[in-house]
Amino acid sequence: MAGPLDTPGRDLTHYQSCHRRHGHDGHRLDEWPDEWVVIADHSADPFIADTATAGTRVGIAIHGAGSWKPYWVAPTPADFVTLLTCFTEAYVVERANRSDDEDDYEIWPPAYHERLAALLRDHAPGVDAATFLDYLRQ
Repeated sequence: MAGPLDTPGRDLTHYQSCHRRHGHDGHRLDEWPDEWVVIADHSADPFIADTATAGTRVGIAIHGAGSWKPYWVAPTPADFVTLLTCFTEAYVVERANRSDDEDDYEIWPPAYHERLAALLRDHAPGVDAATFLDYLRQ
């Protein structure tokens, strides 16, 4: 698992082109629907708001996988924000519990995933916690 979440800041339009277009020749990717809006990324994996669905579900797709197949983790942006809050809390607590000589972003101990699962269960009942945890374990 890598570090913090990146967001597009004020330039949301430019942020889309990083995922809608092929990295080598710039052609438009047919598999990326116009209704998908990148709202953040984690280690270059885009967090996608699907504006074509009721509630605007949010998912995460793995870059470099050959195609975009999102893990749909939250039914609404509000649920996604709650997911991020839990993710951040678990990350901060785990970082505080790690020694300086441990690799920052490599293997996270089971306690991290257990803490995150508990936070999601308690605070984000609408989130597909199992899918999000599967994504993190990749």
